[in-house]
This record gives sequence, structure tokens and C-alpha cells, in this order.
Amino acid sequence: MDGDLGLPKKGGVIALERGLAILMSFNFAKDALRLTDLAKITGLNKSTVLRLCTSLERQGFVKRREDGRFQLGSAVFMLGEIYKHSLHIVELVAPVMRNLVDKVNESATFTVLEGDSVVCLHKVESSQAIRDAGSLAGDRYDLNRGGASSTVLRAFSGETGAPFDELRKNILAESHGALFPDAAAVACPIFGMDGAMVGAIQLSGPQSRFTPDYVKNIKNIILEAATEITRTLGGNTVVYAEAKTD
Repeated sequence: MDGDLGLPKKGGVIALERGLAILMSFNFAKDALRLTDLAKITGLNKSTVLRLCTSLERQGFVKRREDGRFQLGSAVFMLGEIYKHSLHIVELVAPVMRNLVDKVNESATFTVLEGDSVVCLHKVESSQAIRDAGSLAGDRYDLNRGGASSTVLRAFSGETGAPFDELRKNILAESHGALFPDAAAVACPIFGMDGAMVGAIQLSGPQSRFTPDYVKNIKNIILEAATEITRTLGGNTVVYAEAKTD
């Protein structure tokens, strides 16, 4: 019997949601999957997966390789390109992030909140030999897994609780070993014209480099970058000036 995939019990189209569950089974580590792999990940039986993959293949969303494994098809790439083109904010954020990385030579990411997930829209890598093994552009992970960006996105999307109330005052979030054991990060929200949070920018690297003094310096630099982006978007930058450390 097919698994329920954690899908809602009411509303929606089950066949469509099952097809999307197949597409979401692929990631950077698993870019080609066998029928049995897809069945295990989705909780569907193999005959159901095969029927869905046949339909997805006809529309170009998956492709069956000569070895029998499935991979994402060109239609997914096309939609991804359309999605990226529509995200004009990335065009604004990217050069500021590049300057940010040039200043501190740590990896920078720009993340947004989508439902209960954190999605990395853009990343600029550090050129250092030892750097974080964090998210790549396009990666998605559960909002509750922790980490500096997750905490910022939770706080400024209205989550309640003392830690989030404190963060809304201090603006910056810091994490050590939250998502990856040896990584540390500092994140800051970005605001738009209406005062709502647009996303979060983050600097990350190995914990060995993120000493208290180093983090203090990084915080001021990331605040400057956040100020620049928010100003460009027409948002209020006063919050960043109040958060600066001496």
C-alpha cells in the first residue's frame, strides 16, 4: 500500500502531489535514482512510481537513463531559469554579497522562507582552502533544523518566544555547529519597503575561525551589507544602526 507522504488529508490533487514528491526526491547528492530508490523515498509502491515517472518523462520533468535510473529533465531546468529570472531581488543582493565575501573571505548565502522550509537562493563561496560545507544555491532544508539564517527567518516572520523577541531587538543571529558540526555562522534579516522581512544574508565558515573577536567584526560588516540591500529595496535601515557593536 502506498505511503501517505505526509500529505494533507483534505484538498489538493493526490496524483499531482505524488508526482511532485518524486521530483523533490532528487538533490545534489542523489541526482540519479533507481525505481526502488524513488519508491523508498516517497513511500509509494514501484508500480505507482513507474506510472508517475512515465507521465513526468512525457512532459520532460524526468529522464530515464540507459542504466535505468531516473534523473531530472530539462523542463525542471527551464522552470528554474524562469523562477530565477523572476527573482529580481537576487540581482540586487548578488553584488553586495560579492563585496561582502571580498571583505572577509567567508562564504555568504541569501536565504528566504518558503512555508516551513529555508531555501538558499544565492551563494558566494569563500576562496579559502578551509571553508564551510553549507547550503548551495537551490538547497532547501527544514526551518526547525536551527542555524543562524533559520533563526532570523523564524524571528522576523513573527514566531513567538523569548529567544525570538530578543533577536528582534538585536537583529543578528549567531550559530555554532547547528547545521554542520564544524561550521559557524552569523545572519541578518533584509527588509523591504513595507517593513516586512524579505530574507536573510549569512556569513559562514569553520568554527575555528569564528572566535568572539572575529565574530564581533563580522557582525558589523554584515550589518553594513544588510543596510545597503535594505536601502536599495526602500526599507527602513534604522534597525541596523541601533544593532552595531563598538
